[in-house]
Amino acid sequence: MALASEVLGSLLTRSFANVRWLLEDIDDEDCFWEPAEQCWSVRRREDAGRAWGTGMWVCEDAWPPPDPLPITTIAWRMAHLAAWTDVYRSWTFGDQSLDLLHVEVPGTRDGLAGWLRSAQDRFRAHVDALDEAELSELRPAHYGPHLPIHRLVSTMAVEHAHHGAEIGLLRDLRRGHARVQPPPASEAPP
Repeated sequence: MALASEVLGSLLTRSFANVRWLLEDIDDEDCFWEPAEQCWSVRRREDAGRAWGTGMWVCEDAWPPPDPLPITTIAWRMAHLAAWTDVYRSWTFGDQSLDLLHVEVPGTRDGLAGWLRSAQDRFRAHVDALDEAELSELRPAHYGPHLPIHRLVSTMAVEHAHHGAEIGLLRDLRRGHARVQPPPASEAPP
């Protein structure tokens, strides 16, 4: 019988691998395609509205959020996943110092994909080092309460499944057709 840490690690591995698969054949044009007017995206700082990130490129956002929320680009979803994966890692396993205002946002598909892969790898390394007893330890969440590690890690897997599905849908809408499904989990790369 699998240990809870193994099940959680497997769920995280599969959700990360699926997002990577969805991004394999996306180029800059797909990544920054705006399917509707007034999309949020990753933009040059001088071209963006309210946004987070440091450097020349930022990810558009607003607090409180507008109603209705704008549709977002694949680039926005990639930046969102990468940033939140790093923020969750910092708060779950680190010194709780990282926030969205202090992340460097890349301005290309390759830069965003590299950031996302690195963020996933850093997060996964911490999860791989957990033992069963640590899964129930309380850690501060970036939004306030202390929660068990297993809940913070499972939230990251759910975020990747949720935004990965949106990335896949945007990619398919842009191209006018769906892509062949990935191989079974037993054959997927870690």
